[in-house]
Amino acid sequence: MKNTIMYYYDFDNPIIYKWNKRIYVKYNNEKYLFQPVYLEQELAEIYSLMNRNDQYYRIIKNKFNSLITIYQGQKYVLLRLNEVRSGDYEREIFNHIYIPPTSKYTIDRSNWYFLWSKKNDYFEYQLSHISGKYPLIDESIDYYIGLAETAISYIKYNSIDNTKNNYDDLTICHRRINKDSIFNPLNVVVDHKERDIAEYLKYLFFNRENTEDKIKYIINNYKGNIFGYYRIYARLLYPSYYFDIYDGIINEQVSEEELRKIIERVNEYEQYLQKIFDIMYTKSGIKRVDWLQKK
Repeated sequence: MKNTIMYYYDFDNPIIYKWNKRIYVKYNNEKYLFQPVYLEQELAEIYSLMNRNDQYYRIIKNKFNSLITIYQGQKYVLLRLNEVRSGDYEREIFNHIYIPPTSKYTIDRSNWYFLWSKKNDYFEYQLSHISGKYPLIDESIDYYIGLAETAISYIKYNSIDNTKNNYDDLTICHRRINKDSIFNPLNVVVDHKERDIAEYLKYLFFNRENTEDKIKYIINNYKGNIFGYYRIYARLLYPSYYFDIYDGIINEQVSEEELRKIIERVNEYEQYLQKIFDIMYTKSGIKRVDWLQKK
């Protein structure tokens, strides 16, 4: 690997090391991440959108002016890291970079109803082939598919304004929120700004950082209309945190025991949803999810 990086990037004797399953490079007082990539079209879009944004890691082209470098048959990209200051993470949740409405991107993830419905259909199909193989999945999957169905119905019936200004302009968002990758351009998608707010609220819960003051700060600093509040709450209902682990288990990348951390906090998360709803209701008057309120 060292020889590959030296050749493609003209680095003279860089330091290569691995930490937390990632490959890092140090050269000329700069730090880089050498990361696998899979979809070239998405990478080209991300480069065109993000490489002028100094807040994010910079994608470095190799000496052949290519974004991608091949190592042992795998495609990689080199990212130059930047220093992240305390507080940058939270500010980034509200730092919306708007996308021209005429542009079309393969990284557009804004049609939640379609994407979630399609994924639920896939899970239900797949379950017939893996039944009995993963006890924790068998025990829990019906509840989370049901929770996803609730999110799908909620977004379908409550988030569309049929008069005008159906949606805010789309923005640069994050596939998932975590402190290791919030400034990694390979973690970005095009979506509604409410994606980041909801995913950050999930992140706070599952990392036990969900203080009431922090929750109120996030919701009170959100600027949007009632349809935006519906999108936030629908995304909080949608159990992306569970399905991410599920995918990791099926692809043999994650231990099934990781699900236990999610399953054991089901009641606690429902209480969290109710608390957030109460705060949002005073600002927007959004509709309740009846079965949650009856718990």
